[in-house]
Amino acid sequence: MNSLTTSSTEDCLEIIAKLAEKEGHAHVSDIARQLGVKKPSVTATLKSLAEKGLVQYESYHPVELTRKGTQIATKVMKKHETLKCFLTQCLKLPAEHADTLACKLEHELDDLALERLTAFVNIKSLDALLPEEEAVVVSLTPALGRRLAPYGLVKGAVVSLSKIAPMGDPRSFLVNDTELSLRASEAKQIQVELQAGE
Repeated sequence: MNSLTTSSTEDCLEIIAKLAEKEGHAHVSDIARQLGVKKPSVTATLKSLAEKGLVQYESYHPVELTRKGTQIATKVMKKHETLKCFLTQCLKLPAEHADTLACKLEHELDDLALERLTAFVNIKSLDALLPEEEAVVVSLTPALGRRLAPYGLVKGAVVSLSKIAPMGDPRSFLVNDTELSLRASEAKQIQVELQAGE
């Protein structure tokens, strides 16, 4: 990983985002373990990513994604979850197999293919959810994940639209019988999968 490719860059950013969402932080040792490489390789990669403005990195400190890095990581995670949904639901592959295959395919999926595949597997952003629809959260940004977890809005949670403000923003959603108000800009960062029959 000393010579960065687009896929290795995306893999690293995706892992940092997932670690931050799950653990609240991402350290070099954790990133190395997830990537299956040695720490010096990760350090070299992080320095390169920092030069590109994708991460904030200092020795012996947790790694943080910049706004630009978060945007890339979020897009990669969206590709991954969309592919995984397709592979498990449509091709009936086991979850672990689908997860591994999605990791390989996500780097090859261009914007047009992602858009059409997303529509095919009934995935949309939370801000586009209609009143009669019920959906399951499939991905959200690390920052939102940490902030909304105490309210039950986590990956796998069932959510529905309950109220829309007169000007269309904010919107209120029901999550496990708890009403949660979100700005459209926040809801746009949350991907959901429509429940069967919707």
